[in-house]
Amino acid sequence: MVRGKAAVLEKLKDPDSADFRNVRFHQGKDGVPMTCGEVNSKNSFGGYGGFQRFISAGRADLTFLAEQMDARDFAEVWNQFCSG
Repeated sequence: MVRGKAAVLEKLKDPDSADFRNVRFHQGKDGVPMTCGEVNSKNSFGGYGGFQRFISAGRADLTFLAEQMDARDFAEVWNQFCSG
């Protein structure tokens, strides 16, 4: 989970403001280990945008924030790697 959270921090505009919740390590349907959870942090305007879900395989290039993907695509990935 530490690597997953660190990878999420790399994707945020203000990583020092990050607040995590509901973070868990999950073995996805394909056997791929993932860190799944929610993060809230300050946006470009300096305000908190609210908690959003994330999925991380421990590297920034394999980390996805809900706001950075099409909602349908993110839901599909979440269901594959973070559900059940």
